[in-house]
Amino acid sequence: MMNKIVLALGGIVICLSLTVLFQYERNRQLSDEKDRYKSNTMSLLSDIKRLQIDSTTMAVDTKVLRLTVDELEDNRAEDLEHIRKLGVQVNSLQAIAKHSVGVNAPIQAEVKDSVVIRDTVTVQVKTVKMDTPYLQVLGIIENNQLTGNIHLPVNLHQAVWVEYKHRFLWWSWGVKAIHQIISSDNPYVEIGYSEYIIIEK
Repeated sequence: MMNKIVLALGGIVICLSLTVLFQYERNRQLSDEKDRYKSNTMSLLSDIKRLQIDSTTMAVDTKVLRLTVDELEDNRAEDLEHIRKLGVQVNSLQAIAKHSVGVNAPIQAEVKDSVVIRDTVTVQVKTVKMDTPYLQVLGIIENNQLTGNIHLPVNLHQAVWVEYKHRFLWWSWGVKAIHQIISSDNPYVEIGYSEYIIIEK
């Protein structure tokens, strides 16, 4: 009789322990999910912060989104299709990023007389040339038309950093938001839009 009571009590304790563990894990998942949705809402509602680092470097600071593959399928299907075309397996993704840049460069180039040979005939034309570290222009003016090339070398630098909820001395805990900063080293290149999405498994 005593053995049956001990076994029953043991079974009850095991069941209660499993229930507590299950509820704890479920509560942790719900808390993580709530933090993720809150972070995503803040990211979507916050404006892009524009920074002028120096005379040639412009940067933007944006908050990072955290989405699951299913959420990407629902909200970023076009981006995922592009990723698949690149031969990347969606289930292997860790993060995706997208940046939109525009070029607004003033041109002040010298026009010179020159000659070109077309079918053994020498033709007089005007040439345009501009060569700076940030902009190269080379063209020919013929029949009131400019034909040539414009080249703007640009490097985009990306840094991802964490903003913590709490800091004390050397310790930081509780992620408030994840930021990314994109900077351009060409003063004529403007970063219009930037997006960085962490894929949640």
